[in-house]
Amino acid sequence: MRNEPMRRNELPETCFSILPSSGQLIIIRCGERGYYPSEWDTEKREENREIASSHNARRGITDIQEAAMLAGSMFGWNTPGANPQWYLDNARYVNSNIVQGHIKDPIMSVYYPVSSFLLRYEIMGKQHFYLPMDKLPQELMSQRSQFIMLPDMLCGVPAMPVTATFAQNGSCTIQLEHGSYVVGEAVNQEYHITARIRVGSAEFVMGECEKAPAPFVTWQRNCKNDGDGPPNFFWGHYRSDRSSCIEDFCERATDEYKKQQNRMVQQEQKRTTPKKERGESR
Repeated sequence: MRNEPMRRNELPETCFSILPSSGQLIIIRCGERGYYPSEWDTEKREENREIASSHNARRGITDIQEAAMLAGSMFGWNTPGANPQWYLDNARYVNSNIVQGHIKDPIMSVYYPVSSFLLRYEIMGKQHFYLPMDKLPQELMSQRSQFIMLPDMLCGVPAMPVTATFAQNGSCTIQLEHGSYVVGEAVNQEYHITARIRVGSAEFVMGECEKAPAPFVTWQRNCKNDGDGPPNFFWGHYRSDRSSCIEDFCERATDEYKKQQNRMVQQEQKRTTPKKERGESR
């Protein structure tokens, strides 16, 4: 688990984009102000947009990450818009619909039945679909699956980003978004990690071990304390059933998210409150 994949709320090293003013195709490097002109520029905005989007998609870079990279290169890397998580924090809930259909296996041509609320959010003016964590079939999130789920932290709640295609008969075909899962195996204390989510410097994981007395568990991890060693998981919450484990996983991530948000608000208040007022309030 040391060579960890790029998460959807992290910045890539580089990405393609286009200049809002001219539509010129450009390359952005994380942490650098400005941009590099691309030799693939066609001088046509629509074609450049297609080149940037397709190239970024092949590298697992979302439109949210591209927007954050563009904001950082133009306005500075400390601006809120240079953080992909900012866009997820400020997503606008649109509606939810009950759907009956299937969700596709990311690798094989296999479809698993799904019945769930499909959540619709608006992010940067575009519609995005999400599935609640507890609606993922066990074939995709269990000890026997070959995947580790990487949900988004959407408005403070873990949720799985998906695409949805609707048929004329009303059925729905769902696919997991790029970057919302990894193929592979990770094990801690004989529990197979089935889901992971990063909240600031904290990470929460869910694991399953069929032969254990309590076959489901959630752990916390402080990513800054790992050093060069293995991931340091602690505070295990052990469960006997899958549904309560998923609920605990989401609650722990949400609680940590709220703590970090409150901490940032307090720090901002201290920064903006004049010293005289702070002294009088003591």
